[in-house]
Amino acid sequence: MKIKGPIFIGRSWHEYIEMFNLTPSVLRKGKILDCAAGASSFTAKMNEKGYDITALDLLYDKKPEELEIKCKEHLNILVDALKGLEDNFLWGYFKDVYDLKKQREMVCKEFAEDYRENNGINYIKGDLTQIPFKDNTFSLALCSHLLFIYDHRLSYAFHSESILEMLRVAREVRVYPLVKGQSKISEYLEPLIEKINHTADFELVPVNYRFRRGGYEMLKIIKKETRNFYD
Repeated sequence: MKIKGPIFIGRSWHEYIEMFNLTPSVLRKGKILDCAAGASSFTAKMNEKGYDITALDLLYDKKPEELEIKCKEHLNILVDALKGLEDNFLWGYFKDVYDLKKQREMVCKEFAEDYRENNGINYIKGDLTQIPFKDNTFSLALCSHLLFIYDHRLSYAFHSESILEMLRVAREVRVYPLVKGQSKISEYLEPLIEKINHTADFELVPVNYRFRRGGYEMLKIIKKETRNFYD
């Protein structure tokens, strides 16, 4: 069974910390926007810890019950798809596909509980190509498991417009992962860097997160006028 439309699952705040090298000093610098956040628990758990996180997703106009059901359905489909493909992944962070499902179900529950209480406040409906915030509202924008990994579904134009929009509303952008199937780097990465290098500095930064083979780096983008923002 194939999923039509956006894939709605979530990743834990622990995964975000490792995927994006989020140290306490980075988290304290200002507001953070989680783009295409889905059912991740990053917003819920980091706001509990006193940070200022906002999540953006196309589906945040839906009821909590509807999103919780969608998350569980999509998770079941993806877990079934992983069976037999275990060699494409590194099993350490998750013991096996069943442990992955268990952890992601917990994330889904944590998201749904917080979304129920804070929808419209910390969870904002929006398209990455038309982010509903003013320029430089955020210190950092994150995008996990959407850009580059789905370049077979999402056009180069979508990638370009999304990155430019994230740079408009945030001083820095971090994207993970940069690889798709068979650990191949997306063909969009190099031309995107060439297109935007007059307005931003780019760096491929190693990360500690290990699950998708070849997914050992994130893309870090900093506006030239704020390149020392985290120094």
